[in-house]
Amino acid sequence: MTTKSAVDVADRSSPGTISQLNNNQSTTSYTDQTALPSPQQNQGHRELSTPPVAGGQIRDRYVAFADWSKRKIPSTGVFGPTSYLAVLSESDDAVARSSSDLTLFAKSLQHNRSAIIDDGQIQLGSELLLILFDDLTLYERMATARFDHCQGDLFATPALRLIFSSIRKMLNEAISDKSNPLPDLVTLSNSIFAASSKPLNVDPNMSPVEYFTAMPNRWEIVGLIFSVIGSSACLLPRQELIGYSASSNSPLDRKSLAAVCVAAGEICLRFCENTGLITEQLCWVVLEHTSLLTLLYGDYDYRPWQTFGTLCTLIFALGFHQRESSAKLPFFLAEHRKRLLVSTYCMDKELSTFLGRPPRMIRRYTNIELPLDMTFEDIMAQPEVRDSAIARLDQDGWNAEGVCTRVSYARASFLMGSIRESVLELSMNPEIENLEEKISEIWSLAQKMRSDLPPTLWRIGSIEDFEREPEASKVSLCLHLDYLYNGFILQRILVQRTNKGPEKLINVAHELLSNLLLLIANRSSAGEDVNSIVWIISYVGLPSAGVLALELLRQFQNPHPYPLFPRSEIIQNLSRFAADLEHTVCRQAGNHEICQQARNVIRHILDRVLSGPPSGATMPHSNENAVEAAGNNTSNFVPMDWLAGDFNAWLDEDSDLMKWVNSFE
Repeated sequence: MTTKSAVDVADRSSPGTISQLNNNQSTTSYTDQTALPSPQQNQGHRELSTPPVAGGQIRDRYVAFADWSKRKIPSTGVFGPTSYLAVLSESDDAVARSSSDLTLFAKSLQHNRSAIIDDGQIQLGSELLLILFDDLTLYERMATARFDHCQGDLFATPALRLIFSSIRKMLNEAISDKSNPLPDLVTLSNSIFAASSKPLNVDPNMSPVEYFTAMPNRWEIVGLIFSVIGSSACLLPRQELIGYSASSNSPLDRKSLAAVCVAAGEICLRFCENTGLITEQLCWVVLEHTSLLTLLYGDYDYRPWQTFGTLCTLIFALGFHQRESSAKLPFFLAEHRKRLLVSTYCMDKELSTFLGRPPRMIRRYTNIELPLDMTFEDIMAQPEVRDSAIARLDQDGWNAEGVCTRVSYARASFLMGSIRESVLELSMNPEIENLEEKISEIWSLAQKMRSDLPPTLWRIGSIEDFEREPEASKVSLCLHLDYLYNGFILQRILVQRTNKGPEKLINVAHELLSNLLLLIANRSSAGEDVNSIVWIISYVGLPSAGVLALELLRQFQNPHPYPLFPRSEIIQNLSRFAADLEHTVCRQAGNHEICQQARNVIRHILDRVLSGPPSGATMPHSNENAVEAAGNNTSNFVPMDWLAGDFNAWLDEDSDLMKWVNSFE
């Protein structure tokens, strides 16, 4: 990326700056992006320096901001059937009809914007635009290459090209002197603030080209582009990144670029927040930004969880969780919105499961229609091509030709999401009665739902299948892993809360890990699918391998081990999995740290089992004894937070498990 312009022109006294330094190191610094209107604020944006102010003046600015906040009215969003306006809006009574003008007034509020944008924000916006302008061709190549390799849930290459093209056109038309673009970018930044304060009107007859090129002058789209660029830097195979270099001819450092994109995206989100508008485009950027945060910081980090909560809030406030919200949209946009909702719903289940937290989007409160099992190219195509693709679908919207795509996987994951909700509810409520009966009922529903999927989606892939149909085999195997993981969680609940033996849990954990190893072994040799592989390793691999490693240690210490325990095969699989954790999960992956911590645990247990027990070795029965044992002979015990099935223990540096692991280093 070009560095000198953004650094040289950044006004250090402005409310926020973003810059990238040389030597492939990036720094971001930005203070509160909420505009604080000053009594002495300039009317224009010719002078962008802020003179030093006394304490009294600073207090005056905060008083002015507080007064502005009272007058600033944010978007109200969509009201539901129990809202304070519902009775008025539903009644036919004349008085009520008159009073229902309140509803219209509430909707009109989103057009009455009085957001005050100061010169510092305009300056900061121009710096973001300068970063894009300097290397837009590079970023577009990276983004389209990433989507060619790794199909996204929401956007595909055709839509992305249209958005990049509109951004390029906007920048070229705005800049008159390419040797000194900043003054023109300041003017453009100001106009983007004005455009972003108004809702985007969608004509039902709008074409895909008209729609995706109609909004480059919005901070939502600028933020979306930064999030896509950052994700591309994280997802592109290493050998492909070698071919990319910035206009400064410096090597491209993926982590530095991703960090800059995170900071830029968050600034754009703050700009959008200041306008008070909630839009569909804002949902796009928040979804992409959440994904980028998981890639850079890991799925266990608080930041993606927090940002994802904002996305769910937006969707509910916009009323997208109700089917009628898409009724008057053009076909392509209605399908695009369905993909947004399904992607959000599935991410909700994945993050909630991974973190052991309650889900935010519950099926019983949503009425979402599944997207059709079509490619994005067909959705955006001319009517005759689109109608031909629709004709190839069955009555339920599935591809009748047996083709498996990313949309096929998303549809199936959405349908199975209701099962995961029941599983999560059971796992987080220790007071549930008739536990065994409920577990049996949930598992029966899971089996039926899986059998109702098209046959190409529920068959278990083999090595031969991967050679013949790699994409379809990967999709079906990922769905099978998700299905097995439901059974794994249910069996863990049963073992933890009843006196049931662990045999069924061991069997499903063994099947999970074996199928995961098959998926890893058949990953793309070029590395295009490395991120999805790393996610599945973290998601289902760590818990299943943890159960098997723990049981292996227990069997080793038990003088009368369970005779049907496949000890040799489990040792081989755990050894392979530990090697995959080391060599498949790259250092730049967000989940790299927890994967390597898990690898250390597994290898220490394998070493312990294969080396034989030292004389007088004992297993501590409490955390206190465990800690004491750690001080005396750390190789002779496994901490109790691991034994209790707390696999999140390796996320906590203060856990007994991590103290034990660190004692070997």
